[in-house]
Amino acid sequence: MAQILLVEDDASASELIQQYTEALCGKHQLTIFSTATAALNWSNEHSVDLFILDIQLPDYRGTELGKQIRTISRYRFTPILFTTELAGEELGAYREIKCYDFLVKPFTQEQFANAVSDALDMGKQMKKTVPVLRIEQKQFLFEYGLEQILYIESFGKKAVIHSISQGKELDDQISGYSLARLLEMAGPGNLLQCHKSFLINPIYITKIDKGSKTLWLKNCKDTIPIGEKYQHNLRERTI
Repeated sequence: MAQILLVEDDASASELIQQYTEALCGKHQLTIFSTATAALNWSNEHSVDLFILDIQLPDYRGTELGKQIRTISRYRFTPILFTTELAGEELGAYREIKCYDFLVKPFTQEQFANAVSDALDMGKQMKKTVPVLRIEQKQFLFEYGLEQILYIESFGKKAVIHSISQGKELDDQISGYSLARLLEMAGPGNLLQCHKSFLINPIYITKIDKGSKTLWLKNCKDTIPIGEKYQHNLRERTI
């Protein structure tokens, strides 16, 4: 079952899309909002498999909402469908937001079904090919593209995931995950343990000082310690 988020302020259009969704093969959950602000807030707290966005919304444009969705790490590759009455807006959205497709109103049930099916299939393939670390925290699910993780620091039963998004370093505190478990979840070679309290992303290493047993990561203001027990993990890395 896929979670589909529809943002549409026209009640009749929302009702029609709900009917089309209920007719699809497979039981999909459709959540509907009439404003971009409410939809963005909800998507930050839930996991969405497909976004269907109307271009004209009461608070701001659907294309602007699409840009905001793309800044959320777990939605960088989530398919977005736009609905609009103005076919000429297609090219700009494809380029700027990398939306999957456009549905020009009025569209048929067959056109809707084909677009949704293709978009969900593409989304499944992207999840297989893009390494993602999924962290469950009570009512929340955090997803990190592994290429966004700088390092993970452990503090007893808690850990802090340091990631990079749009050139800014972000810190998220999590609980219930040991470094050993996170290392296993990341998959072979994606993260390295350099200290009893640190996992690092090797693609960001810029400098290793074996004398002071520290290393530097790109886009990271802090230095990372190297534990003697873990020096062998860095042997193939140059200073």
